Formats: sequence, C-alpha cells, structure tokens
Amino acid sequence: MKSRLRFLLPALVIATAVGGSFWHVVSHRRVAADPAKTTLRIGHWLLHTGMREAFAEAAAEYQRLHPDVVIEQVAVPIRVWPAWMRTQLVGDTAPDITGLLQANEETINRYFLPLTRFIDAPNPHNAGTPLQGLRWRDTFVDGLASMQALTPSTGEVNGVHLQLSTLRVFYNKTLLRSVTGSDVPPTDYATFRALENQVTAWNESTGKKLVPVAGCGPYAQYLFNALLPSQTQKAAVALSLMQTLNLRPAEVAALMLQGRLSYRSSEYQASLDLLRDVTALMPPGFQQLQRDDALFAFLQGNAVAICAGSGDYAAFRQEGGFGIAITPIPLPAPDDPDYGRFTLGPISDAGGYPESMFGIVRTSRHPGLALDFLRFLSSYRMAALFAERSLRMSAIVDVPPPAGAAELAPRLDGEAPGSTVDFFTFGGSHAHNAFHRNLHTLIDRRGDREAFLKKLDDEMPAALRRDLAFYVTRQQQEIRRADAHLGLLRTQPSSTGQPAASAMASSWTRVAEFQHDLHADYLRYLSLMQAGTAE
Repeated sequence: MKSRLRFLLPALVIATAVGGSFWHVVSHRRVAADPAKTTLRIGHWLLHTGMREAFAEAAAEYQRLHPDVVIEQVAVPIRVWPAWMRTQLVGDTAPDITGLLQANEETINRYFLPLTRFIDAPNPHNAGTPLQGLRWRDTFVDGLASMQALTPSTGEVNGVHLQLSTLRVFYNKTLLRSVTGSDVPPTDYATFRALENQVTAWNESTGKKLVPVAGCGPYAQYLFNALLPSQTQKAAVALSLMQTLNLRPAEVAALMLQGRLSYRSSEYQASLDLLRDVTALMPPGFQQLQRDDALFAFLQGNAVAICAGSGDYAAFRQEGGFGIAITPIPLPAPDDPDYGRFTLGPISDAGGYPESMFGIVRTSRHPGLALDFLRFLSSYRMAALFAERSLRMSAIVDVPPPAGAAELAPRLDGEAPGSTVDFFTFGGSHAHNAFHRNLHTLIDRRGDREAFLKKLDDEMPAALRRDLAFYVTRQQQEIRRADAHLGLLRTQPSSTGQPAASAMASSWTRVAEFQHDLHADYLRYLSLMQAGTAE
C-alpha cells in the first residue's frame, strides 16, 4: 500500500499542478461581453514581474482612446504555454494577438498573418515622440531582422517583439567589496578570472564557502556561447567560405571532416583552455544544476556573481536585498597574455535576443484592430511603460533601459563572433552531445586537455557525419518547401495595379534567391557526404 502511495502521490501532484494551470487560464478571463463593444484578446506567457500590470495599463489606455473596444488579456503559465498554444491554434480559438514563444516556422506560416506590407509605413502611435515619421521596422533596434529570421523560407515578417534580452554578469556589490576591496566590477577577462583566488583567500580567512560565479547547466551554456567564440574570431575571418566573417556550424563540421580544422588547431585548443579556465569559477557539479539553483545561490549571497540574461535583473533587484553591479561578458582583450592572440576585440550584441514576440492569428475576426493594437504596444510611449514596469530591456529604439541598469542595453558596436566549439544547436546534436558527454575529462580537478582531445578524436568524426547528414536532409526539405512556395506564387492570378504587382515580384525574387542559396548549400554538403571526405 505504501509503495502504491509513493508512486501515485507524485503523479497526483503533477496532475493537480497541470490541471490548476489550465483552470487558471480558462476560469478567470471569461466575463460577460458587451455586444456594443468589440473584444480583442491577447494571449501570452509573460507572468513575471510587472508584465501583466503593463499589459493592463496599456489596455486601459487603448480603451480610453477607443471606448468601443475591450482588450482582454489571457495570461498562461509558461510551463503549459506550448501545449495551450497548439491547442488554441489548431482549434481556431487562439486570441487575436498570440505570443510566438516556441512557435516554429511551419506554425508561424500556417497560423499567423504576414505583416511585411505594413512595416515600411510609420507607426501612427509614435506621433509626437522621438520616433515620429520613422518606418515601423526602423523603430526596432534590430530592424525586425530577428523576426524575419524566424521564417527564412518566405522572408516574411509575421510578428514583432516588444523586448530583447542581453547576456550580462551581475555582481553582489556587498560581497564584491568584501572579497576584492572594491565594488567596481571586473571589465576584462584577466580581472574576472582573478576572482577564483580572491574568493579562495576570503573563504580561508572567514570560514565561508562562497563561490565566485553561481553556475548551472543552462547558464553555463550561455556563458560558453558568449566567451569561447572570442578565440575563433580570426579563424572565422580567414576560413569563411562565403566571406561572411563568420563560420556556420555546417562549415566548421565540413572543415573538420576535411582535416583543415580540428580541436588540435591552436585556436580550438585556446578555446578549450578558456572553457576549463572559466568553469573553475563555478561550483562543482554545475552541469547538473538548474536555473533555479543558480538564482537561489546568488540571491542567498552564496556567490559573488552570476552570468544571466537581462530578464533576470528584476528578480535580482527586487529579491536580492543588495546592490547590483552589471557588466557585459568580460572577453579576453587582444593584449591578454593568455587568450589575446586569436581575438579581434569586443563582440557586438547585435541587438540582443528577441523576447515578448507577438503575431496576429489568421482566424482573428478583427485583424485591422489587432494590427493597430500591436502598433500601439510597440510605440515609444508604451515601450517606455513596459521597460519601467517590468525592468526589462525594450526592443524599441531610444527607449532607455530600466533605471539604474544602463549596462543592460545592447552593445551595437564591436566585432563579429567566431564559431562555438561544441556545435550547439547543429544537426541532430550528436556532436554537441559527444562534446558535453566527455567534458568532465577536461574540467574535473584531475582532468586534462589531452585526455579530452583523445575522446573527441575517437567520437567526433562519426558524430559530425551524422549531424551533417541530418543537416543535408533538412536542407532538402526546405528546398521542397521553397519550390512549393514558388509554384504558389507563379500560379497566383495576375495582380492589377502597380503596388500589388511590385509586391508579388518582390516576393518571387526573395523566395527564389532563398531557394538558390538552399540548393547550393545542399549540393555542397551532399557531395561531402557522398565522397566521405570534403572536397
């Protein structure tokens, strides 16, 4: 009986939590609709600090301007958002404006309206602001390039993002002053790395068990992705097949299978040394820890610093009870004696990572009204409101960062990054898994680089071939989608009127160029797979 209870209790807890989440969504929002008013719904997962309040204030302001409109906010817990979104989209019951979190290209193209033809006109809600007269797309820090990247096969823009995230190092100023004698945070890698010895000395003198950096598996990956490409910047410029100043994972895989690049190359050995170096700042076993573990360690004063996204700033400020210092990731400078010879200099944030992404569903009964409210939400005034309430970075040009957090703003100048060393998000993740499966042989206290390299020599070639085969198959699928899209454009009725005809021609050109790039890429790597070695 007891064993059955032990089995059933966790399942009951999970079922209760999931059921409660869905009940929270469906029970609180349905109120009697006024038939004389138009109801517009917006669905999102943004339940963190200040976001629901900001949406409520924005809705109230819009309703004041449009008394015949009611804005209804549907806030869904993030843990059930993917399932909830799919269910709503498939059932044609999704809110007029729905968040794009975890929506892939197929979902976006199928269920969300293209906004491309609207983004080159000014946003009327920016009248009287510093952004008056600018094209809607130009009011976003990245010109909506990140949104267009979500649907590369069509080149359409199917949504906008209200906020963006940048990766930063946050410091507990009280602990930083106690450990180093100053609350001014490190701005270069050498000073950042010195925290290990400083914390060790402080622990010995106080009997504490402080760690320099609160780490966990996900946040360590963010740090690796930002830090390690500094060592391959020059190699990326020299070896870039398309002269893009960068190496895509498929290009790196091909170069490694050709024997033109390897983990024994000087740049990659420097990357591995840097990886081992920085992990010494984190607690033992950090790879098994989760986000909440790292946040708890930092907020409880058990770590001097944490590497996290700018979205975590609100929690640090409101729950930490200590002053916070913020810096970009401290990369090795070109004059760094250990890691400077392969780097070109500071890496641009390139606009940060898009957050709070929204689109208009094709089943909306009020697409024109939804478009206007989306413009309203992304206007200068509303963007400033959201930044103030949520303590997050706005995606809108000239909107200041949250008070006291100017360092969260993306650094738009700087060099292009090099390639990562662990093939993050490439192919079927076989190479990525092989890298991290053996990483302990590099970063353990008794680990060494040569032992790790031998593991990679044995496992990486086969893993790269499997990933490249997966990549080639995906490229073939994308080519077929592009072919179908071109066929659809070709069979559309002839447009009457110059603007419509011009838009159709532009769509054809955009998709055709994308299809040609896909085909060239497919043939290049297909020949590599067929030959067994790169040409």
